[in-house]
Amino acid sequence: MTFLAKEESGIELYRTLPETHGRRYSAVLYRCTSKSKKKPAFISFVETDRFISKGLLVKSIEIPKRYKHRFTVCLMPLHNNFNDSYALVQWIELNLILGADKFRVYNHSSSQSIKTILDMYSGRNITEVVQWSIPVTDVHYFGQVAALQDCLYQNKADSEFIVNLDLDEYIVPRVEHIDTWSDLIANSPAEAFLFRNTFFVANSREHNYSEKAIAQQLRLSTLLMTRHEPKIWSHTLRSKYIARTSKARSLMIHDVPWDAIGVQAERVQSDRAMVFHFQHAASEPNNGTTYIIDETVRKKYGEMLIRNVQRAWNRILRG
Repeated sequence: MTFLAKEESGIELYRTLPETHGRRYSAVLYRCTSKSKKKPAFISFVETDRFISKGLLVKSIEIPKRYKHRFTVCLMPLHNNFNDSYALVQWIELNLILGADKFRVYNHSSSQSIKTILDMYSGRNITEVVQWSIPVTDVHYFGQVAALQDCLYQNKADSEFIVNLDLDEYIVPRVEHIDTWSDLIANSPAEAFLFRNTFFVANSREHNYSEKAIAQQLRLSTLLMTRHEPKIWSHTLRSKYIARTSKARSLMIHDVPWDAIGVQAERVQSDRAMVFHFQHAASEPNNGTTYIIDETVRKKYGEMLIRNVQRAWNRILRG
């Protein structure tokens, strides 16, 4: 028989995270200490003698001698019965090519077809799905800031880097002969890397792409959309990042707070890499704007992406 010893200790408000957008609830980080020399196995928050939260498994955040993963991508909560199967498969497969080796997917609500896809990837140890049933609704965007903190601390002992991306975003190296995130940040001591964003629009005049038919069949927006707005957003506005888990103490949607790592993140120049943002609803308006043609994804990754997406769909359909 095993007996579990209990210990009571106070908690300290460590950090209140912004981006509440006027909602009642926000993400908060707490810190608690233990007088015991033994690391606790579980922790519960007690508001009153009557309310005790579910025991949470305590996970180590010590830096390991060797990480299980190099890049873990955090995907913020799928919601509103998310059902875009093609977008999910494209997103996972292109990010695998770019360097991801693990995905932590937060699921608030999604369809059965999405579950089937995630089950396939989870069976291959590529995705880890977190059922994100938050108990309140008056919180911004399904508690995505809280989900980011969970993703960070759950991966501190497992993954060297955390990558924050939405389903229509990709951090794409633009330099010749630099194809992956590992190549991009090689030999850099920076604790985080911040990438500027640009929006791609649907190509209304695309006729000369030899793989257009198969790209349309697989709905590969990253190969079909090759024009982006001339505007490149400033760092911290619409930007996304790669952050070292050993240094980050908290994460925000578009930035790694400087006081969370002690130094500013490296602001990567747009000619080296950018966040390519492929908005499915975006179309090229007829307003005289000159859009920029950028075929980086098509030229660097097109053949491999088509092949890998076809293979993924074969696995999914086989069950």
